[in-house]
Amino acid sequence: MAVKMSVNLSEDAARTLKDLADQNGVTITEELRRSISIDLWRKEVENAAGKILVEYPDGRIREVVFQR
Repeated sequence: MAVKMSVNLSEDAARTLKDLADQNGVTITEELRRSISIDLWRKEVENAAGKILVEYPDGRIREVVFQR
């Protein structure tokens, strides 16, 4: 079941959301769903005491640390 919601975003946040949706070829609603899913996954990793790592093309590996 879908729930309709209204949200207030800054102009920058709204523009960024629209730009991401355009780049990914999805609706703004779908882009927002994806963003929520990614944040939920991040929290699950943190709650399990896991780490999120990024490996660069040159082989460097860095931990991604999110500010709360």
